[in-house]
Order: sequence, then structure tokens, then C-alpha cells
Amino acid sequence: MTPKKTVLLLLGLTLVFSPIVISGDNKIQENTAQLSSNSWHFITLGDSRQQSGEWDDENDKFTHENSSNPTRAALITSVVENNPNMEFIIHTGDLVSSGGEQDDWNRYYEDIENATKANVTFYYAIGNHERYTYALGPSTYGPSEEDYSTYLANVELPGNERYYSLDYMNQIHFVFINTEEDWTGTFEIKTDQYNWLINDLESNTLEFIVAVFHRPSYSVRSSSRVYDAQAIRTVLEPILIEYGVDLVFSGHDHYYYRTIRNNITYVTTGGAGADLYTNGDISEWQDSDVYFSDFHYCNITVTESAGNVSTDIDVFLFNEIDRSITLRDSFSVTSSINDETTTTETSSSTSHEKTTVFSFTVFLGILPLLITRKHK
Repeated sequence: MTPKKTVLLLLGLTLVFSPIVISGDNKIQENTAQLSSNSWHFITLGDSRQQSGEWDDENDKFTHENSSNPTRAALITSVVENNPNMEFIIHTGDLVSSGGEQDDWNRYYEDIENATKANVTFYYAIGNHERYTYALGPSTYGPSEEDYSTYLANVELPGNERYYSLDYMNQIHFVFINTEEDWTGTFEIKTDQYNWLINDLESNTLEFIVAVFHRPSYSVRSSSRVYDAQAIRTVLEPILIEYGVDLVFSGHDHYYYRTIRNNITYVTTGGAGADLYTNGDISEWQDSDVYFSDFHYCNITVTESAGNVSTDIDVFLFNEIDRSITLRDSFSVTSSINDETTTTETSSSTSHEKTTVFSFTVFLGILPLLITRKHK
């Protein structure tokens, strides 16, 4: 891996991608499309599954099953309307409630119809609900026997579609990690994915690295979620540190949470339509952390000037009643040649010095997520 040059990453309201190199299971694809300008933008969001329901003994299913999620549909519509030039959406997982049930996917595609019509490209990490099935009743709620079969039949991604990477505009390297394939209560990363991840990061030549995986490395949800987060970071964080990962996007916890640890900016964005959570365990809280429990999405804008790549990150709150959006958080991150990172916050009062400087803005609002369906 080459030394880092000065890179400023700005996450904002609009996303635009173009030429990319995608990798998964040693498969590489190239898109040679050219950008119309020197800037591009993308959206990040997560946890858009149907909201919670009760078990219906008479009909032998959960009450939410086969239902739409009005908040998800409205949020995605808002994202599409407010970001007509976006080219890329990252989803941090839990697209649906029961990934083993085709009906849940049918409702999902109905809810994101406006994004589909806009031909938005979507990349995502697998969430725990992508492997769930309710078909056998509530007592067996958990990973389905088919594992990814229904999920894989409904999406199309690079490589093995479970973990992969992509480069964009020769500026940022994205790596998507599967935290569900290796989840057995105490997270362990299996040999195949581990070897792929190390080889991918070893061969990467770009200075700015963004990792995406569903279960977060840091949590303020509950004592059990804090424990799970510790298990995740025990395995992954040493790798992220060694290879200079600058920014991590996760979901799983249904709120917004941003924290800086070991020169890495961690963002949990889980407000794309699922029931919201509140913080219940702040044992690992830092004074500089940012948290709120509202529907939201993140807008990342990347610009290159004088050899520097800048990224503005804006996080918007989404009001499900009047469908308005409000800027809630904003910050920037810069990755320099001497591996010094600085995080500059625009909408928050705190400022942090670290090896990478990243600018991020958070808005509470509707977040568009889009999936490209596999036609078989």
C-alpha cells in the first residue's frame, strides 16, 4: 500500500459516481464512463426494513409481513427528488425484515419504485435481517436454512455478492464486509473472507479508504449491543488501523451515531425507515460523539482540486409527517501524506485532530435507497 497523500473527504447531500473498479472474490470490473465535472456525490443510509409487528396465530405470520413501510417509501422518494444527479447509494443493511421471504422483497421494490425509475445504482452490505425467515414461526426467527438464496435472487452485486470492493474515480477505495456470514454469537471472520479482505487492502493503491459493514464497531444502544460491537471491532479494527481505513459506515442500531476512534471516523446510519432506537448504554461514550434518534440519511460530495480530494458529508433529518428535511450534522475528514487525520465539524461545536480529516454533515430526512433487481 502506497503512502497517503493529502486527501479531504467531504460527505454532503448529493452523490455522483462514474468510473469504478469493482472487486469481489478476485473479480474486477471496470466502468469507463466519464464524469461531466470534477465532483461527484453519493448517499449512505441503512435499516429500511418493515417496522415491527406482532405474531398473528390465526394467519400464521407476523402482522408486518407482506406489508409496505410508508416511512421507507416516503424517505426514498424524498431522496430521489432532492438528489436528481446522484449516481450511487450505499445501504448498510437490513433492507427488509425477513430476507428469506419473497413477499418482503416484493413490498420493498414497491416502496423504492421511484428510485428504481431514476436508475440509481445501489451497493449495500448484508444485514442480519437479510438472512431471517418467519416461515417457521416466531420460535425459529433467525438465520434461514437457505441463508442467502432469496437475498441473492433479488439483488445484483459484484463478485460473490456477499463481500466486495470498488474504486471510484481513482480517489476512494470502498470495501464492503459481511458481518453476518461469520456471526455465531461471538463474531469471527472466516478464512475465505479474511484472506479476501487482506489481499484486497494489500493491493489497494488509493489513499482514502471507506469500509461498509452492517454491525457497528461502537454502540450506545444497550449492554448487549455494546458487547456485540466489542466483538466486531476486536476482529476488524486491527485490520482497519493497519491498512489506514479512514471512514466506516454501519447500521444495525436504528439511530445516528458518529464517533472517532484510533484515527477512524465511525458512522452508524440506521434511520431509513425501521423503528427507531434510543441510547441505553453510554459506557463507551466520548464527549465528542454525536447522536440522535431520527429518520435520516447522509449525503457525501467528493471534489478534487489541486491534487486534493475533498468530501463534504451532510446528514439530514427526515420528518415523516410533513416530509421536510433538516440539516443535522456536518463534518469533514482529510487524509494526509503523513497519515495525520483531522476531523472538522461544521454543525457541531467540537473539533478533533487525528490522522484523517473528514468533513461530514448529517441531515434528518428521507434517505433514498435503491436496489438493482436481478432478472432471472
